Amino acid sequence: MKIDLRIGGYGLRLEEPEDYPARHWPLEPFEPFLAPSEAPPDIDLTINVVRQLPEISLDALLFDSCHGLWKLYEASDGYVLECVDPKTLSLRSRTKLSRDFSRGAVWLRGRSARQRRQLGWAPVDVLNPLAEICLVTRLAREGGILLHAAGVLTERGGWVFTGPSGAGKSTLTDFFAATRACALCDERVIIRNVAGEFTVFGTPWPGTGRQPINSSGSLTALCCITHGRDAHVLHRMSAREASQFVLQQSFLPHWDRDAMDRTLEFLVELVERVDCYGLAFVKNPDVVEYLAGRSLGGSLVPS
Repeated sequence: MKIDLRIGGYGLRLEEPEDYPARHWPLEPFEPFLAPSEAPPDIDLTINVVRQLPEISLDALLFDSCHGLWKLYEASDGYVLECVDPKTLSLRSRTKLSRDFSRGAVWLRGRSARQRRQLGWAPVDVLNPLAEICLVTRLAREGGILLHAAGVLTERGGWVFTGPSGAGKSTLTDFFAATRACALCDERVIIRNVAGEFTVFGTPWPGTGRQPINSSGSLTALCCITHGRDAHVLHRMSAREASQFVLQQSFLPHWDRDAMDRTLEFLVELVERVDCYGLAFVKNPDVVEYLAGRSLGGSLVPS
């Protein structure tokens, strides 16, 4: 079985050559991102479905995420990633990754169907977090970030609303979708510098809201959001204020020093070239009209 996806402009391939049954697939959030292709992918993962994971020689531990949910190690010819099942905490997969995070050989513990001995596999066990780790690293090295944010495309351009869980990303996404704006995703978006222009992409990692959309557009404005009290309040942020806020909402490649350095450079460029605002909004659909009236991405009308 071969699964080709296109996420953030990157081609991602999962290839399982023995045709074991794929459990729980296709998974709804990923369906719009399926993109069958014969072209070489940017990230190529070969899946080996096994009952027992092979032993692989490991060197220094580079990164331990979420109390051991996944660990990245140095290896002689690249890296080794170990992932556990979040429910049972038993080791679920081992992966040998190339130095540029573009190629990987995955050994995945198979899933047995009830009342049958036939092994199967779940693509989501590879997509989260393995494919996401590869994508975050490639983005960082090549000029981009995965951001904890909602993204919408309007007639006035692409707007991104970033903030922590509970800040109102899904609420804003729903308000914009009700006006027929293109709601890319309510939880995570990708921002890249494409041919000198900052571009926002939808991703298949939604929050509690609607189905994400595999589309992209020019980034016009970035809003750092909080809940307001009595009325919507919008103010322009300094580059320093915006970079500090956005950095806290970025998925950072802590395991790769060069990628981290490039991420910080990218954020500086982003907040200097894209209009950044602080938005405190009340839960009212008229926030869409309020923002449109203040010409985000153009001359800001004072609140």
